[in-house]
Amino acid sequence: MSEGEQLAYRDVASRIGELVEALMANPDETVGQRVTELLDWVDVFHREGLTRLVGMVESWRGEIFLESAASDPVAGTLLDAYDLKELILPEGAPEPAAPPPKPAVVQIRPRKR
Repeated sequence: MSEGEQLAYRDVASRIGELVEALMANPDETVGQRVTELLDWVDVFHREGLTRLVGMVESWRGEIFLESAASDPVAGTLLDAYDLKELILPEGAPEPAAPPPKPAVVQIRPRKR
């Protein structure tokens, strides 16, 4: 994906998977090792940050906010990817009504340097 291209949020994880597969298939084994390390560090970065954010919101009695975030198609997907959605909405608990649908399209934006 190049700068300015758009992709539906629901398709972002699949595209990441395609890119990882392509890089892992590189004949230079170092590329695959670097990709694996990159994904591990990105996972640690996101998982730790999201876990702490959820904990902070819970400590401020933000259960309603977290339930709403968990039912949002974008935020809920991210929380679910790090196994945080099940902490917010325990199994068997009814999910709150979903907010009105919004178009969920993401775009790569140029970074300010």
